[in-house]
Amino acid sequence: MKKEDTVKLISAEGMEFVIDKEAAMVSQTIRNMLTSPGGFAEAEHGEVTFPEISAVILEKICQYFYWSLQYSRFGFFIFYFLGSVSCFFFYEFIFGLV
Repeated sequence: MKKEDTVKLISAEGMEFVIDKEAAMVSQTIRNMLTSPGGFAEAEHGEVTFPEISAVILEKICQYFYWSLQYSRFGFFIFYFLGSVSCFFFYEFIFGLV
C-alpha cells in the first residue's frame, strides 16, 4: 500500500495508528483536515495529531472506521459497535462536533 493511501493518527500519548485513508474519511472532521484547500499541515504530511484523545479511545475510533466501511450499508445502529466506550464523546468526534 502506498503512503499516500494511508493516514497516521497520533494519540495524546504519541501512539501512532496507520490506517487506510478511505477508513479515515469516515470522520467528517478528518476528511475536512485532509481535503480542505486551506493547506492544512495534516493534508500535506498525512498525519493528524489528537492531543486530547487517549490511545485507547483512538484505537476504538480506528476500529469503528473500518467497521463503518464494512457494515454501514446494512443500517446497523452506531452504538451497537461502541460497547464500553463513551458514546457521547465518540458520537461527537465521528460526526465532527468536537
